[in-house]
Order: sequence, then C-alpha cells, then structure tokens
Amino acid sequence: NHDENSIEVIKKNKVPIVVMHMPGNPKTMMTKIRDYDNVLLDVYDFLQQKIKELVILGVSKENIIADPGIGFGKDLDQNLILLKNLSIFHSLGVPLMLGVSRKRFIESISNESLPKKRVGGTISATLLALSQGIRIHRVHDVHEVYQAARVFDKLTNK
Repeated sequence: NHDENSIEVIKKNKVPIVVMHMPGNPKTMMTKIRDYDNVLLDVYDFLQQKIKELVILGVSKENIIADPGIGFGKDLDQNLILLKNLSIFHSLGVPLMLGVSRKRFIESISNESLPKKRVGGTISATLLALSQGIRIHRVHDVHEVYQAARVFDKLTNK
C-alpha cells in the first residue's frame, strides 16, 4: 500500500508477501478504534479482498501470507475475538501469520506495563494460535517461544 513498486519487485523475485489487516496507517491506526460490524468477518473480508487483488495483479497465491493484525486498530475485546477464532482464516487458502509478541492486549489482561515482561502472555497467545494451526509467528523472544512451541508440538503429537 505504501510503495507502488513493491508488487513488481515481489512478482519479479517470486518472494512472499504478508497481507495484514490494519485500518489507516501506523500513525493513525490507533487514533480512533473502529466500530466493526463484526470484527471477525470484517477482517476476514478485508484479507480475502486483498488476496484477490494481489492474485489479479499477478502475485502467485502460493506467495501470499495473511495476518489478521492483532493490536493494529483494534481494542482488547476485538483482539480477543480474533484470537479465539483464528482458525476461520485458514479458509482464505494461504498460510497465516500472527504477531502477538509483547502486545498491549497482554498488558490489558495482565497489568504488566513493561513490554519485556510480557513474555508469558506472548507464549500463552502463541500456544493458542498454534492450537488453531497458525505456524508462522513474529516474536521478540525467539528462544523462549521456540522452546514453548516445540514442547507444545510434542505434547500434542504435532
């Protein structure tokens, strides 16, 4: 959305692109939390439309990754609805990515204001996402989350 040449670079180099839901831009996304009709369906429809547009522009669907944009222009309740229902996004037909690392919604639940101390909440949300089949995660604390994911996978026979 912010670089008119990006699609051509992506197509030419056949590299993945992450399509993420974010109302507005980084400077405006949190100025007014959007009142969604249904946050789950609104985010789904947005991602579905973006995927369709990219395919029409010639981006291979195999190179598209979708991210519901946890924390981007959404309040606590909206984030929780998305997190509890991540599995619906599999029907988009592309790999899914999630970035919950140290997010403010963890502070809202745990009252932990220091982002570096939100590792436990990050791991908890990541395990919830793993239980719903999300396999690509953007995290700050790679070692801790990787260890938790490995143990989770072994315990759940994945």
